[in-house]
Parts: sequence; structure tokens; C-alpha cells
Amino acid sequence: MNELFNLKQVEIAGHQIRAVDARELHAFLEVGRVFASWITDRIEQGCFVEGKDYVLTVTKTGVRSNVIQKDYAISISMAKELSMLERNEQGKLARLYFIECEEQLATIAPEQHQIAVSNWRKARIETRDYQKVMVSALHLSRARQGKDTSANHYTNEANMLYGLLLGTTAKKWLSSKGLTGELRQHLFADQLEHLAYLERTNIALIELDMSYQQRKEKLTELFTRHLLEQTA
Repeated sequence: MNELFNLKQVEIAGHQIRAVDARELHAFLEVGRVFASWITDRIEQGCFVEGKDYVLTVTKTGVRSNVIQKDYAISISMAKELSMLERNEQGKLARLYFIECEEQLATIAPEQHQIAVSNWRKARIETRDYQKVMVSALHLSRARQGKDTSANHYTNEANMLYGLLLGTTAKKWLSSKGLTGELRQHLFADQLEHLAYLERTNIALIELDMSYQQRKEKLTELFTRHLLEQTA
């Protein structure tokens, strides 16, 4: 395998993994944006979590050590996701490289690879369970209020949660990445965990018979707080 990037060993979430220098990836992708704003926006957009998806190092440079530089060592999974988001030829090339890295990891470090796969499956099953409970709760809440529930209402609920998590609907998110099938199949473990949080919280608000708009406003507030606590 041709090495496009200088991969290095870092510790993330108690495990030694191969990581990519985000600045190196940024340069390769030919983004056309300042690195600092690009990486900040992408971390927020992808709901990436420090200590799970990347390691942040802050150093002071310059003659007087008055220039602060932030460097990010990001996991291969995160690097693959960032590459997909650019939607250019460099992004496609980088994505294929990181897929090959993951396949190589499965061969030379099967235990580490299996841990990652197991965590993803666990998170996906959890969101599946909450999704069923949320659907039932919505039906019962609307019935208490003398309202019928159609498939459109369930779709609106899902799109509200995906909007908070991904910034858009499931259909638009999949289309932007050239993906098909069920959205949850393409989410990372940390994204699935965030989705489970949103579903759990929404279930509680539905059971209080709050309106769609009330729940949307409350979920936005609570999810913002949740993300800040995760990165604190």
C-alpha cells in the first residue's frame, strides 16, 4: 500500500491507534479554507469528540511564544469521514486510502479492529431499540390528544433528530456523500451514541405531551449542552 500520509501511533480512549495529522490531511484535500476554521467546522458538523475521535495538542510558537497553535491527531475513521465531506477527487483518493488502512488493520491487528466493530454494533442496536420506543410513544401521545398519527409524523420526528445530529435530513445527508440504504448503517459509533441520546430525550418530552415545536426547541438546548459536556 502506497503511504499517502505519515501515520503515527497515539492513545485514544485507552487504545493505541494509528492517527493522521489533520493539517497534513487538510493540505492534501486542497480545501481552499484556513485550517483552523475548517477543522473547527468539521468537528462540529460531524459531532466528533476529543478523546474518542482525535487528540488535541496546543503549543506556543513564535519569538515570544505568543502564537498558539492547535494540532489534531485524528483517527483513521475520522479522517475517512472528513475526506468524504470534501466531495472532490483528492477526497475520493484519501477515502480509498483510509479504507485500505482499515482493511489492513483488520488483518494485522484483528483484536483492535474487533473492538471498534463491536462498539459500533452495540451503539447501532441501542439506537434501534430507542427508535421503536419513540415511535410507540409518539403514537400514544397523539392518541391522548385525540389526534391520528401517519407515517409523515414519524418521518418528521426522524428528520428533526437527524437535523440536530447532522445538520440536514437523512436523505440529503446520504445524497451529499453518494451513499444509499439506511442512514444508521453509515454512522460512526459516536454519532450513534449521540442519536441514542436524542431519541431517549425526545421520548421523555413526547411522554409529557409537548408539541413538536416545543420539543425541537428543548432538544436543541439540551443537545447543545450535551455536546459541551462531552468535550469539557
